[in-house]
Amino acid sequence: MRTLNATTLDNMESFIIDYQKRKGKSPSFREVMKALNMSSLNLVRRYIIALENNGRIERTRLGNIDVMPKLKPSGVAITPIVGSIACGQPVDAVEQIEESVALPRAIFGGGDLFILHTHGDSMIDIGIKHGDLVVIRKQNTAENGDIIVAMLNGETTLKRFYKRNGKVVLHPENKEMKDIIVKDCEIQGVLVSCIHIYN
Repeated sequence: MRTLNATTLDNMESFIIDYQKRKGKSPSFREVMKALNMSSLNLVRRYIIALENNGRIERTRLGNIDVMPKLKPSGVAITPIVGSIACGQPVDAVEQIEESVALPRAIFGGGDLFILHTHGDSMIDIGIKHGDLVVIRKQNTAENGDIIVAMLNGETTLKRFYKRNGKVVLHPENKEMKDIIVKDCEIQGVLVSCIHIYN
């Protein structure tokens, strides 16, 4: 059996820690394999076991990568409400902290969270209504199907994200509205939860 590469071990540990800081959870073996361009899941598993044996990471009872103790969500996250997001056509981005609220991490998870007011009805078919609050985890990447805060030419909008044929599709969850198709967009965060406001 070949000796494991020390640089790959370091890179894997760095990727896992960075992923946990950004998302408040651990990557899957497949995500590690893709990020580090490794040849197989079995090879990833060998490196994961080596990191565990060296005390550099921990694993769950099921053998998955566990969140580092110092990064595990605990208590509450003091989360700022930073303005508004369009659920319709993009609107000028305005980031101004109105107030901060305490969100239980047991429900909303870890990572860098912020809250936005919603305006418009482009996401109404999945229950996001005008005037709701959306909790966003700040990150600059997304998977197909994620609901994201997208910035287009200095304006922001909340849409479902898809990457198709080299283009970005921003899909409104409203059957009366059409997709926004662009070459690229700046991802500012991914939806964690929606808090309904009942008047």
